[in-house]
Amino acid sequence: MKSALDTYLGWEQPQHRDGCKRPSWDVAFRTDEKQYRREYRGYGEPLAKHECPDEECAHGASFDRVTVRIVCRSCGAATVITGEDTEETGTTRTSTLHVAYGLAPLQKAGLLLWPAEPWLGSLGRHDEEFPHDFVVTRTGVRQVTQDSIVGQITQGRGKLRGRVWTTLAVPDPKGQYGFLQRIQWAHSNDGRGQGGAPLRTVLAAARWVGARVAEHELQAGAA
Repeated sequence: MKSALDTYLGWEQPQHRDGCKRPSWDVAFRTDEKQYRREYRGYGEPLAKHECPDEECAHGASFDRVTVRIVCRSCGAATVITGEDTEETGTTRTSTLHVAYGLAPLQKAGLLLWPAEPWLGSLGRHDEEFPHDFVVTRTGVRQVTQDSIVGQITQGRGKLRGRVWTTLAVPDPKGQYGFLQRIQWAHSNDGRGQGGAPLRTVLAAARWVGARVAEHELQAGAA
């Protein structure tokens, strides 16, 4: 995860075929152990050697394969996704509390704050009142899309290690903030006073984003 935006943007949905009468998905996964990198081995042919250049590689010549099958019984559309099950990849059983996607948005300062996976990780944050970062949209939005996003709120630390909230507001393709993120931004506040008043609460951060959005709309209306 590079930013809170990655919780909502960049994901693809499987597509039903045209005219599907009862669109729904049957989703299942399986794990096949000890799969070899060369599916066919002729008589007397030795197993493929493990030649991975990574000295800390967790697998050998064989690996466990995870397969996800997504099928619509009505229109017949199907998607099959496979991957290796290693320490870094594979299947994770968790909850929406940890992945953030699927949680209801908070309404603050006339905006919707959609919970997002913390870019610094969730360790030690789930006992807090606000354990997530946030993607910000206007009210009335039912699903986060790139066009609906107006800001981002991320937890950080102040000079004395106290909690602050870093904010980005007003998407702008020529904006100077949000380097390497999916959206560039016109405005930024580091939560410690650089870019505006210190932001020590989520409400203060939401108000700051709302103020920048309102200023942008006024300037656009006057142009």
